[in-house]
Amino acid sequence: MRRRVGPGAAATRVWAQAIAAALLLAGCQARGPAGEAPPPPSSTPAVRLPPPAVPSPTAGQGGPRIAVVDIARASRAHPRWPELASLDQRIADLQAQLSVPPSVPFQPPRIDLAPQMKAEAEREVAQLRPEFRREFQQQAQALRDAARRELEAYAAKVRADQQAQFDARRAELEAQARKAVADKQQELATDNEQFEQQTMQQYRLPLLNLRLKLEDVQQTDKQQVDRLTAQMQALTKERDDKIAAHEKANQQALQDFQKQQGQAYTQALQDLQRQLSTQGQALIDERSGEINARLRTHLQAQQEELNRQLNERLQTRLKAREETLVASAREQLTRAQEQAQAAARARVQALRAQLVAAEQQRSRLLSSILADVRVEAAALAQQHGYDLVLTQTLAAADAVDVTDELVARLRR
Repeated sequence: MRRRVGPGAAATRVWAQAIAAALLLAGCQARGPAGEAPPPPSSTPAVRLPPPAVPSPTAGQGGPRIAVVDIARASRAHPRWPELASLDQRIADLQAQLSVPPSVPFQPPRIDLAPQMKAEAEREVAQLRPEFRREFQQQAQALRDAARRELEAYAAKVRADQQAQFDARRAELEAQARKAVADKQQELATDNEQFEQQTMQQYRLPLLNLRLKLEDVQQTDKQQVDRLTAQMQALTKERDDKIAAHEKANQQALQDFQKQQGQAYTQALQDLQRQLSTQGQALIDERSGEINARLRTHLQAQQEELNRQLNERLQTRLKAREETLVASAREQLTRAQEQAQAAARARVQALRAQLVAAEQQRSRLLSSILADVRVEAAALAQQHGYDLVLTQTLAAADAVDVTDELVARLRR
């Protein structure tokens, strides 16, 4: 059986629960983790409402109408909640950077003493005795002249040997060409004689028959004589033309052969000249390389002797100059380290200033969000005639959870 409770007992129970809920609320000013709603402020356990414009439906029943709101969920529904989450992330990043000991991004200045030392050495070398330099140049020039004369003499000998080889080979090629032409001429002359004999033999019987017929009719029929005479003349001309055409063809063949031999002779001479020139140039280049190698060896030896003497002179003065430059470099290094440390301190100060500004901005934004939540909750309570809106309760007896409706109002 459910026990009935009178209006006075119910009211007493609700107010007791409201007071207990107010004592359990957490403070709202502390910053919660990013993405979570901040707890409601401890100073506002419930939203105090203005007197309703119309009589409460429950006023005649002896107790106030109470609503409850999950302020954490309602705050997350606020349109500016992503800004608060972004600020939380920004604050966490700044705190993480400040938790790491500041590193000093020190890049030591690049100090290269070589160019200055080289300049000092060049100045010292410029002060050496002029005759020492002139002696070196004279010896080097004498070596170069001797090398040039040696190479010119060798090149002259190579060219003379090449000319002798060229002349000998040219005589051989000329003799071969003349013999080839003579052999070809003899071959064609023999061919002409053979062709002439064959042709004469071919036409001998027909001409003999015509001649015999002409002797038989010579005294009887003049027309027959003229006809036979014309045939003999035509056949003789045909025979002579064949022989002449064959001789002409052989004469043209001989001329073509002579032309080919002349071209082959010219080409052979050109090939021989290129071959001898290439061989001669290779010999000259080889000898030039040998002479230049010897010359470089002599010049290098002289240069090494000059360097040795220069080093003896330079050691004393350059050592003092080097000590001065090293001291200056150390001073630059110390200044660079101090500047790097100052930059690190300035960076820490800047991060701290950014953190303070971000925390202040977060506090202002959170207060604005909570103020909007309170305003919307009060409007919602006034709209529905609630006497009291609690942000947290231990027991929700006779209290209505209006969080979803409040979220909907905030998202409009």
